[in-house]
Amino acid sequence: MRSRKVEDLHADIEEGHFSTTLAQLATISQRLGRKLVFDPKTETVTGDAEANRMLRREYRKPYVFPDKV
Repeated sequence: MRSRKVEDLHADIEEGHFSTTLAQLATISQRLGRKLVFDPKTETVTGDAEANRMLRREYRKPYVFPDKV
């Protein structure tokens, strides 16, 4: 990150994304007290609006995150 060189990273960025997603899903599942069915293609929890809201946080303006990237 500091050097901005990909070769200086300890792991692939996508691998880091997958690792943190699993940890976040475990935390959400524990907080809600139920199992989650995660769709990796859409990166959403199937049929659980409450869990999906917990996947992202509300940002204050002007620091907003677009709905589609």
